[in-house]
Amino acid sequence: MKVYFKIVVIVLFVDFFASNLFLKDTQFWKNDKWEKKYHRIKSDIYHHDLKANIDVYETWGGKLERKIITNSLGFRDNAKNQINKVTKKKRILLIGDSFIEGSGYNYEFTLAGLLSNKLGEDYQILNSAVESYSPSIYFKKTQYFIDKGFKFDKALIFLDLSDIYDELLIKIDNSDNIISSIEKSEQTLIRKFKNKIYSIGWFMRDNLISFRFFYLVSDKTEEIKNYVKLKSKAAKLLNKNFLKTTRDDAIFYRMTHIDRGFWTFDNEKFEEVKKGLKQADEYLIKLFNLLKQNEIEAYLIIYPWPTQILYGDNKHAPYWENFSKVNNINFINLYNTFQSERKRDFIFENFIYGDIHWNKQGTLKIFNEIINRINF
Repeated sequence: MKVYFKIVVIVLFVDFFASNLFLKDTQFWKNDKWEKKYHRIKSDIYHHDLKANIDVYETWGGKLERKIITNSLGFRDNAKNQINKVTKKKRILLIGDSFIEGSGYNYEFTLAGLLSNKLGEDYQILNSAVESYSPSIYFKKTQYFIDKGFKFDKALIFLDLSDIYDELLIKIDNSDNIISSIEKSEQTLIRKFKNKIYSIGWFMRDNLISFRFFYLVSDKTEEIKNYVKLKSKAAKLLNKNFLKTTRDDAIFYRMTHIDRGFWTFDNEKFEEVKKGLKQADEYLIKLFNLLKQNEIEAYLIIYPWPTQILYGDNKHAPYWENFSKVNNINFINLYNTFQSERKRDFIFENFIYGDIHWNKQGTLKIFNEIINRINF
């Protein structure tokens, strides 16, 4: 037994040094999914953010690569621009989540990039959006920069239907502050134990080729298993033989059957998000009141996922249309822009393949509607 133990120790020792000395800087070792994204940081004020003045590459969905550049405020931009509190140009503040941050594409192909290219002579476009943002964060972040003295003329708030689920995960303390993380002293023993196990596993994966290979095989096995399950569900929905069900069939099913999108037409799922809807309502009122107090022209904008294009929406869109009427808010509903008789083809044409986010053509649709519906 001692001999086997010594052999294992020696093998792991050699593995560790070989991995760190010869492999870590190679293309073989790189895996964006596992690499720590140092540029995505925690915020003690508004939960999380992008680091200021970065220039890095990220992959999206394992295939698309995009360059992330931020300015001095940590807003995604075309360069590491220094943003002053006041400028001679008018300012448009974009508020939203991953759709507005710009999933999958370089800045020039995002909504902010298209608006900058069109309106750049008269307006400075500032994109405060970051993935997984929601109304409480919208309010806290906007309040933070207004309190710092930054001036804005227009604010476009893009409310994603996933924001309502995200609000369920945002915890507010008694002083109306967002709790960005659980203090170690407040963590349960089970949570501490799990965190320790995960940390050990990640260390082994990132420093030993043997463990990294195990994780790669595990990930690939999980990927194949999930695809088979997806294809099986697609075959059942389309009433097709499993073997005759195509990859496009499976991918279309995935794009249109994201659980988070079902609450807009499913009563049971709607019950699950009522608390998040109430919190979103509360913080959007705070946000629009803040913008009004600072004489910032504001718009609430909604848009569908592929799920809503296929199945409709009798919860999300009606709720925020009524909310805007009651609170005298400029409201833009872009659902009609994404309607088509050819639903499947239309979805493939306007969304990233296998994803719910707009592709270049879908983003261009949003851009054209914004230009046509708002007086710049």
